[in-house]
Amino acid sequence: MAEPIMCPYCGGTNLFQEDDYGIELDYEYWTIHHWDCLDCSESFDKIEVLPASSAFEESHESTIH
Repeated sequence: MAEPIMCPYCGGTNLFQEDDYGIELDYEYWTIHHWDCLDCSESFDKIEVLPASSAFEESHESTIH
């Protein structure tokens, strides 16, 4: 995942990344990346959505056998 090069609110580059956290939903795994801009005090997130590995295996199980 590419990190942001600037704040989407002020264009500042003094960014601090908080801890990431993940949520697994039915067939997807969401990773939420959270940043705080130390220039303007705004915060923003980037959400990465990937297929859950078990869901991928189940969906391709019929083609393996």
